[in-house]
Amino acid sequence: MKEKIERLSNGEFEYEQPYINLSVEEIRINVESGKSYEGSFTISNSINRKMKGVVYSSSRFFTLKNNTFIGAINTLTYQLNAAYLNPGDTIKGEVNIISDCGERSLPFSVHVEAPYCLTSVGKVGDLFQFTNLARMDWTEAKKVFRSEDFERVILRDDEKYKVTYKNLVKSISTSQALEEFLIAIHKKSKIFLSIDKTLVEYSVNEDELMDKLILTKDHWGYAEIRVSTDVPFIQLEQKFVWADRFIGNTHQISYVLNPEFMRPGKNYGRIWIKTVHQTIIVDVVCSYHKGGEDNKEHRSIRQMEYLLTKNYLDFRTERIHLTDYLVKTEDLLEKITVREDSNLVGLMKIHLAIISGKSKVAGQLLEELAKNEVILRKKSTVEYCAYLYLDALYHKDEDTIRYVTDTIRRFYSSGNFDWRILWFLLYTDKRYDKNKSLKLADIKEQLVAGCHSPILYFEAVCIYNEEPFQLRGLGYFEIQALNFGIKYKLLSTEVVKQYTYLANKLKNFHPVIFKGLTRLYREYKDTEILSAICCILIKGLKRSSKYFEWYRLGVEEQLRITELYEYYMYSIDDEAEVTLAQPVLLYFIYNSNINEKKLAFLYANIIKNKDNIEAIYRSYYKKMEVFARKQLEAHNISRDLAVLYKEFIDKERVDAEVANLLPHIMFKHELVCTNPNMVGVTVFHKELDEEDSQPLIHGKAIITLFNKNAEIFFTDAFGNRYTASIDYKMKSFLPPEDYEDCIAPYCNHPMLLLHLFERYHNNRVLTDHAISLRKQVLEIDGLKEAYVIRCLMTLIEYYFENYNEELLEQYLLSLDLNKIKTKERIKFLEYMVMRGHYDKALEALETFGFEGVAVNRLVKLCSGWLTHTGMDSKKDILLNLCHYVFIHGKYDDTILKYLVAYYHGPTAAMFTIWKAAKGFEMETHQLEERLLVHMLFAESYVQDSFMVFQEYYKNVSNRILVKAYLTYNAYKYLVHDRVINEELFPIMRREINYEENDICLFAWLKYNAKNQELSETDISFIDFHLHRLEKKGIVLPFFPEFEKFVKLPERIINKCYIEYKTDIKKQVYIHYRILRNDSENDYITERLPNVFLGIHVKEFMLFYNEVLQYYITEESEDDVTITESFHVHYDKEVPEEEESKFNQINLMLMAMEMKDEMTLLELMENYIKSEYIISKNFEPLN
Repeated sequence: MKEKIERLSNGEFEYEQPYINLSVEEIRINVESGKSYEGSFTISNSINRKMKGVVYSSSRFFTLKNNTFIGAINTLTYQLNAAYLNPGDTIKGEVNIISDCGERSLPFSVHVEAPYCLTSVGKVGDLFQFTNLARMDWTEAKKVFRSEDFERVILRDDEKYKVTYKNLVKSISTSQALEEFLIAIHKKSKIFLSIDKTLVEYSVNEDELMDKLILTKDHWGYAEIRVSTDVPFIQLEQKFVWADRFIGNTHQISYVLNPEFMRPGKNYGRIWIKTVHQTIIVDVVCSYHKGGEDNKEHRSIRQMEYLLTKNYLDFRTERIHLTDYLVKTEDLLEKITVREDSNLVGLMKIHLAIISGKSKVAGQLLEELAKNEVILRKKSTVEYCAYLYLDALYHKDEDTIRYVTDTIRRFYSSGNFDWRILWFLLYTDKRYDKNKSLKLADIKEQLVAGCHSPILYFEAVCIYNEEPFQLRGLGYFEIQALNFGIKYKLLSTEVVKQYTYLANKLKNFHPVIFKGLTRLYREYKDTEILSAICCILIKGLKRSSKYFEWYRLGVEEQLRITELYEYYMYSIDDEAEVTLAQPVLLYFIYNSNINEKKLAFLYANIIKNKDNIEAIYRSYYKKMEVFARKQLEAHNISRDLAVLYKEFIDKERVDAEVANLLPHIMFKHELVCTNPNMVGVTVFHKELDEEDSQPLIHGKAIITLFNKNAEIFFTDAFGNRYTASIDYKMKSFLPPEDYEDCIAPYCNHPMLLLHLFERYHNNRVLTDHAISLRKQVLEIDGLKEAYVIRCLMTLIEYYFENYNEELLEQYLLSLDLNKIKTKERIKFLEYMVMRGHYDKALEALETFGFEGVAVNRLVKLCSGWLTHTGMDSKKDILLNLCHYVFIHGKYDDTILKYLVAYYHGPTAAMFTIWKAAKGFEMETHQLEERLLVHMLFAESYVQDSFMVFQEYYKNVSNRILVKAYLTYNAYKYLVHDRVINEELFPIMRREINYEENDICLFAWLKYNAKNQELSETDISFIDFHLHRLEKKGIVLPFFPEFEKFVKLPERIINKCYIEYKTDIKKQVYIHYRILRNDSENDYITERLPNVFLGIHVKEFMLFYNEVLQYYITEESEDDVTITESFHVHYDKEVPEEEESKFNQINLMLMAMEMKDEMTLLELMENYIKSEYIISKNFEPLN
């Protein structure tokens, strides 16, 4: 700026100031809330010359990286900071450019948009749009969901959903987290699946069979579907299916049935289709036919064998009569189709004939077989042994029986270890009749070796029934055999007693024996059997509730069994509503060897039934009270302990010790979740930064919940989290509202404080106690920042309204304004101003802006800060703030003084401040100088700007600036005919006396050329300078106007002047001709001389009745400009008394035109005489 001021003072001007070119006419910006935007624009000028300038932004949100520029083309980078702007805000303003090419403003308009993520479906900025994205493109939605922008953009100020998001995003599966999130925010429902069939049946041969199931989902979304089976013959094509990959709403589950893993006959299996919320079971039944007809025949034979065996055992156990047995067996034999070389049917018919007394038929059939005895012996040892057995059974003589026994024994001992051969021996070998132990040993040998024939089991049972003493222990064989006997009710009373006795002696639990004993007890109702049952359970440490029935029966029968009463208690279902038997209650008065959980159950049961057992209640009272206190100190809680606490904690007389213990239990809740896929539960309190996780055991967990707004999340075995999609029930053990008021005076436990804080906050309680509580909350470790802010805001408002200045100041200064919303922030900023915390308030305004803050508060801030700090330094934020309140018409003299001292900006704005300052009669010299410099630098036109100069001139400190201002205005008046304040001309006249300045001189002369009155001093001044200038060859068209005041040089008078003003750099030519008596001559071309600063002047001598016709061209490097044609003629009155030659000639021309020959001759005579006298009396000076 200084450089240009010096140029102006030296009279260096541009005829036409270049105008500013901008790359844009207006800046329109859409910016996301919370983000910043950077852009640029270009400043140049119309003649592409180097330019200098400064720029000012009218808004603090719109800032420029550089406020100055220099160059022909200047790119300025700007930044729009929307960090603390809200969606929907509109910022309008302008960038003011002040340059040596003039001033110009560039308007800008900023619209603050809600944040968004740019996706394939367009801008996504809220949950509704995000849900549509998830519906259209699940994969892209996952990317957005996992991105850092999701919380900032999509959730923004929704704190509730932020908590949900932060917890769900911890899931292993992003898709599952996204699905659960959409369910939690009520944008979709969880997916339910359906299947086209739940039972499929197949007939399978030796080839594999493929089939499929059609799975259908009810709507869009994600679900991980696990497909499994419980059998190897079902081979699945996919073990995992994802719902977002369905075609439409359906998906095919293909599977193969592999006969390699099937057994002949019916094969049963299941296909399990599981999601976290649902299980679908498809039953698969495969009838496998291996080997075609042969396999069918084999199955038929096996079926008949089973029926024949059953029929036989029914006969032996006397369930059917002999006659029925014979009929049924004959019918079965008729249905059996066997190979031609098989004799089994024939052997069976012989057996039936013998036992039915048909000896003749039996004998004939045996004779037929005897004919082929050799063949039969070679073909099948079992059939041959059967034949021998039947032969002995038919003949019954000792020799035959001995022969048969020896022969069968040889076969059995030589490796034919078939149970059927043993069975033949059992009824032919007389040794077995005498030695039951031997018989039992041989049967045992078969069964231990793997035989499971029910016929041998039956034979063993028969031996035990005959000789109960043979039952000496319970090994594998005895257990299996006797279990068979128990099942079919074959055991004798003696055997039952022996079995019970042996069972009671066992050291370990055996499930088969236990099952057998329970069957026997239901049959016999014997206390010995019941005692054995209880003993075996106690030895096996069986405490499950499914065994409670037996312990209860044992107690009712008053069995004397060690730990019976303890196991009775252990096996009671904790949730069962039972009244304990009186013997149990009496027993535990003196014996309390059960664990604390069951002891609590016992005591709770006594308390619940105390009205009916008053004496027992009194006996237990002290023990229960001590126990309750001990559990309270250990912070234990359960349904039963809750009963004890209610009984023994007197709410009216709670002491400090109990009060400090109660918060540990009173916020405990029992949560029950029926979804078997959930393994854990996590509670997240919004007040704290930590979460509390507990395992789900049998679908139950005890959680801490001290506020209703806590978020509950469930975890599956794979680490995924769930919330709204999981159903659960929850119940508190002790209602907090029953105890919170009575313990509050003694306790400052964080959970209690936060619980009360939430209650007071929701109910808008602002008592002294509520305020005191908020102070305590602030001291809690790990308290979330949002709740610290909430507490502080409540305290600040309370102390503001109750005029507690000290505490108000304490909490106000500790409040972090970054963490609160705009509306609250403005309120607390105003509090700071009202309390005189100007530094903190100003710092906050620099960050957040002052838009929205009451102007009168800002005035107080500015004035207060300046009063306390002084005006010695410039502070940008304060300067902006002062100007902001100034343009809103609210300010005082302190603010105005600061603006006067430091404000720089658009010329018009500075002029407005100056006018206001003058209204306060302030010292404005510095501002005047800055303002004059701005006006001259940018060559800005400001109406009434002379007033600024006039004030500055009174106490001028920069003579160059004054000269520049006067010279600039003189130039504009002289060359561009600008109207300037008339009071400038006396100042110019005065300054010319001090320092030569031709521009001001010419301007002053031009102005005074029209005056009708001039002082003698001015006339002398004019006379001197006109002659001086004329001698220098400088004559301007207005010079002849002074003819009435001074005697002008001959050269000046009686001339016609052609004046043309243009750029001094251009060449100007005049093309003219003089027209006389309607005659036309050719144009004469001459350069039009530049007399002064682009004022081109040519003088002509025009006589009466002559016309000057001309036009002017101006030439630059690239162009030629032609003006219109002009006519100039002599139009002055010719004074008759004037005797100048010019006047005499004009009078002669007039006489000629009037054809006044006498006057013409007279004038000509006078003219010649005058010329002669002059020539004789005067000689030219050399």
